[in-house]
Amino acid sequence: MISHGPRRHLSIVALVVVLAACAPSGGGASPTQQGPNTIQVRMIDELRFEPASFTVQAGEVVRFEVTNAGKGVHEFLIGEEAAQDEFEMEMSEGDGMQHDSDAGVSVEPGQSETFDYTFQEAGQLLAGCHEPGHYVGGMVATITVEG
Repeated sequence: MISHGPRRHLSIVALVVVLAACAPSGGGASPTQQGPNTIQVRMIDELRFEPASFTVQAGEVVRFEVTNAGKGVHEFLIGEEAAQDEFEMEMSEGDGMQHDSDAGVSVEPGQSETFDYTFQEAGQLLAGCHEPGHYVGGMVATITVEG
C-alpha cells in the first residue's frame, strides 16, 4: 500500500469539514425553497370567482394565480368589507383606476396575473371585482383565515 502521508489525510478531513458546513441544517426544505401555497382563481363573465371561497392560515403567504376567462376586464382585490366598500366607491365615482396593488390585481380578458399575499391574522376577508356593476352583481369570494 502506498502512503500519501498525513497531508493527504488532513486535506480530506478539511474537505469533509467544509462540505458539512455548507450542508443545510435540519431535515427537509426550508420555507423559501418550498415557496408559498398556490391558489388558482378563475374569473368569469357570469360575475363569479372560481372557487367562490377558500381557507388559508394566519401568517401564511399565498400565491394567487388569477386567470380572467371572460371577455371583459376583472379584478381580484383582497380586503375587509370596509376596504371593498372603498374600492367600490372609487370605481362608482368614475375613478376608473385599476387597482393593481399588494392586495390584488386587475386582469385583462384572456390573461393571467400572479401575486403573493400574506394573511396577517385570523378572521374573514373578501375578494372582490370592482369593475362597474360586478361587485354588486355578486363577484365576491369569501376568504376564511384560520388562526
